[in-house]
Amino acid sequence: MTIRSMKLTAGFSLFAAVLAVGISLPERQASAQVKAVPREGVAFNDTVTQRVKIESVDPESRTVAFTSTTGQLVILPVTDGVTNLSAIEDNSMANVTYTEVITMLNLRQKGPGSQLARRDQMDNKPNATDVEAGRFTLTVVGVDLAKNTVSVIDGRGGAVRTYAANTIAKQDMLKKIKVGDVVIGMTTPLLVTAISPAR
Repeated sequence: MTIRSMKLTAGFSLFAAVLAVGISLPERQASAQVKAVPREGVAFNDTVTQRVKIESVDPESRTVAFTSTTGQLVILPVTDGVTNLSAIEDNSMANVTYTEVITMLNLRQKGPGSQLARRDQMDNKPNATDVEAGRFTLTVVGVDLAKNTVSVIDGRGGAVRTYAANTIAKQDMLKKIKVGDVVIGMTTPLLVTAISPAR
């Protein structure tokens, strides 16, 4: 009878200890399971030449406003090396060369709603807000790890552009993407370096 009581007491003690540990453990939050992976971006410098519609030219402030081929209204300063601003007329067509930064963001998300978000971002008919912000989709058509380059084509079509991954962050991005991946691109136009009337 005494041995039985001791076993029963030990059993209750063990049960109480397990229960106490279970209560003291932090509860897992449900939101942690559906969080999106942060979108990491890597930026590439680029120079673009486009035939655009000139909205206005201000020789005094040395700025030019034009509508790009994607429909984005761009207002940029002009370098001192451009001396023919007075020859460019408002509402005319012109060839404009400008520098820009292209930022590529990944689409790796987890949890409910991520597939829908991905589908919306890969729509090849961007909405007005995306056009205004310079946001678009890029399809990866080539990754060369030996040369550290990535080749992409705009979701709306156009030429294939190749960017050199010359930093560790960019090279890490190359290892995470493959041909056929669709990523978000964001453009930040910087400075007009050449402009001439289109013929």
